[in-house]
Amino acid sequence: MTSININPKEFNPYYSTYIDKALNIDIVQGLKENLDTVTTFYKTIPKEKHSFSYAAGKWTIKDILLHLIDTERIFVYRALRILRDDKTALPGFDQDEYVLNGKANGRSMESLLSEYRAVRTSTIALYKEIS
Repeated sequence: MTSININPKEFNPYYSTYIDKALNIDIVQGLKENLDTVTTFYKTIPKEKHSFSYAAGKWTIKDILLHLIDTERIFVYRALRILRDDKTALPGFDQDEYVLNGKANGRSMESLLSEYRAVRTSTIALYKEIS
């Protein structure tokens, strides 16, 4: 397992909850295990619940999955920029606009899971390079 030195000044304190949970996990192995866990979980959700939201304007199950996909893409892009020593400022993104414009509910769950697997496989390939 690769040892990682974490400097709390290098990230927003909001993310410490997530970072603290991942410190003792080999990143490549964790990504692989999580791929199986997430895929299996989403396959257990009944089809009639895929486009369900508990209130108007709230995200559906499909919206959440597409949010995971989009966010992973963005964070991996940021990791690539850091790995390649790109000094250009990294912009933020509006997750609510991404969900609104992602139109996840017009897609099948299998389409979303296929995209999730593709993105995660690409993420794993990048992190294998650095581990």
